[in-house]
Amino acid sequence: MPQSETEARYFQPPHIRVPAKSLGFPQNLMTILRNNLELIPREAYQQPLVVTGGLIPMAFITGPELVKQVLHIREDEFPKARVQNDVLRPIFGSAMISSEGHEWRWQRRAAAPMFRHAELLQYAPTMTKAAEAAVDRWRQADGAVRAIEKDMMRAAYNVISNTILAGGGAMAEAIEAGREDYFNGANWWVIYTIMGLPHWMPRPGGRKMRAQERRMRRAISDLVQARSASHADDTDLLARLLDAADPESGREMPDELLVDNIVSFLVAGYDTTALAMTWSLYLISQCPEWEARILDEVNAVVGCDPVESRHVADLKVVQQVLKEALRLYPTAPAVAREIDKDVELDGTLIKAGTIGWIPIYAIHRHEMYWEEPNSFRPERFAPDTEKPSNFQYLPFGAGPRICIGAAFAMIELTIMIATFVRAARFELAPGFAPEPCGQMFLLPKNGMAMKVTLRD
Repeated sequence: MPQSETEARYFQPPHIRVPAKSLGFPQNLMTILRNNLELIPREAYQQPLVVTGGLIPMAFITGPELVKQVLHIREDEFPKARVQNDVLRPIFGSAMISSEGHEWRWQRRAAAPMFRHAELLQYAPTMTKAAEAAVDRWRQADGAVRAIEKDMMRAAYNVISNTILAGGGAMAEAIEAGREDYFNGANWWVIYTIMGLPHWMPRPGGRKMRAQERRMRRAISDLVQARSASHADDTDLLARLLDAADPESGREMPDELLVDNIVSFLVAGYDTTALAMTWSLYLISQCPEWEARILDEVNAVVGCDPVESRHVADLKVVQQVLKEALRLYPTAPAVAREIDKDVELDGTLIKAGTIGWIPIYAIHRHEMYWEEPNSFRPERFAPDTEKPSNFQYLPFGAGPRICIGAAFAMIELTIMIATFVRAARFELAPGFAPEPCGQMFLLPKNGMAMKVTLRD
């Protein structure tokens, strides 16, 4: 599509290659392995609903009103798809992220009070400390080229380990040991599930995935048991989960379910936050005018003090940039829903057995709903502009199952990006170009190599 003069005025970061036409079998399976977001057909960026046929029929649901139907109004008709649950259940067990119906509702009710915005602000000092620790590491090698995605993983883990796990430093090794192998193997599992192949059948990367699942669950199980036995008066999220109960029934979480939920908070919260910071720093590095605006705002709101909870609400430019980064690079870029009986959406009959995809990445770049959808324009989220609907902009999902940690993530992202930009300048390493890639999350395929130079 030709680039307009208006688009040319704005930075256009790299985006997913869009196929000229819907892929058929077996090309779509090979695409899932390489970059699963390349499976989204061009029409899904232009129309509210696209249904493809063939051996593996799929429905790409991108219109906000249709997304609202699927995720909210008629959610009971569209349970979480087997293609996602089968991949997640071995590591997440029966956690709320992989549960349905009553099992999901009571866990959500039990955990919800500890994720209220006002409650989460108490963790701001931990977030600030983790950001400042990253700056200290950069200071020791000022001007060096860094694997920024790894620095962000370490910073995000420091927050998780001191909020969810109260200093559970030993968990870092369990998380990192097979993280890359786990993500690489996940797409093979998706293919096996789509093809209806049995779980016992060997598959590439399967053994390494199982080893990572056992490693993480064993480490967290040991931690939960130790904390349950200690009766320590801690204030981290694990301690609060140990005391959590369904406000309606009084039911408490057994240890196995605690392990399930802690694993899900780690995997779903740690990686996504780190990737959001990675993409944000990349975009800031390419747009000096927004870097300057962030720097001016942080200096005006915070000055030379540490970034604290009282500053978060006033860091509006920082949050504009973060929200636009999450629009362009939603770290959880798609959700799947099961269509187990014939349904009608927007006057179109969708047959039972079709895989329903809500491709958040495509919704965020949809030509019908966004002006210059591939351009970096944080002014879209300025305080005086009209907010996009919750089903047009959904970096944390939408409807009743919206990510329970969304407020936690935004507080953490705001504090960390404000701290990083005030402290340092970021430049892409010479000759390096990031490439977005869909696996379990939306990550830079070859990392994010950046030169980090501390400000005077």
